[in-house]
Amino acid sequence: METLNRLFSLKNKHIIIGGGCGQIGSSMASIVANSGALVSVIDIDIEMGLEKFKNKNNINIYKCDVSNKKEVNNVFKKIRKDIGQIDGLVNCFHYKGDTRKLNVKSNFFSTFSNYEEQAWDNVHNVNLKGSFLTSQAVIPYFEESRKGVIVNVSSTYGIVSPNKNIYGDSGINSPVAYATSKSAIIQLSKYLATHLAEKNIRVNTLSPGGVFNNQSSEFIKNYEKLTPLGRMATVRDYDGPIVFLLSDSSSYMTGSNLVVDGGWTAW
Repeated sequence: METLNRLFSLKNKHIIIGGGCGQIGSSMASIVANSGALVSVIDIDIEMGLEKFKNKNNINIYKCDVSNKKEVNNVFKKIRKDIGQIDGLVNCFHYKGDTRKLNVKSNFFSTFSNYEEQAWDNVHNVNLKGSFLTSQAVIPYFEESRKGVIVNVSSTYGIVSPNKNIYGDSGINSPVAYATSKSAIIQLSKYLATHLAEKNIRVNTLSPGGVFNNQSSEFIKNYEKLTPLGRMATVRDYDGPIVFLLSDSSSYMTGSNLVVDGGWTAW
């Protein structure tokens, strides 16, 4: 039991979670903190996190627009000054057209033929550029301690194309920019993994399946029909995978994509 606890322990680790106030990110922040780590959450919408983590003494929250290089570099400097050594980074953010957050207008859910250039840029600036900027910012701190772990969160739609039939007449689908940005994140992880391995920095991808979030009954039925395990994921389904990827239990794993999707991409 002692060996098992040691393998999956994050005790005395300091993990930064980008997008840690969101649905999946906040669950990841909680389980990582419960596994012994000190967690620094960065997010553009910190109000959600302030409520979710108000009783968590080992979770700190920092406001940051990950698509802005100056903000990213400044927040990493502040976190380093406040907390000290950084041991891991999780990039778990995505842009879905919330104009409150980035003060832009874009139709995130448009079809390909009508997809706006601004919407394309907004999605890639957060999903892909954000992952690039945060990874770039954390590497010097990993080099100081001669070790580090990065986990980039992609999606099944970074692996296969969205099945438009599951969305029915809802007017909502998973658009081209989401798919291309999430696919690029998988390649970003592979590139970083091979170029940073000599510095004892591991980089992997976690690709979740669809997570239940009060979708319509029609969508849920259609999604579950195409999932071998017959259900959508819950946020808790990603607790084990993120602890595994951040802990010593995955010490010989880099450049990999851990797919946790109930079998969605298996057929």
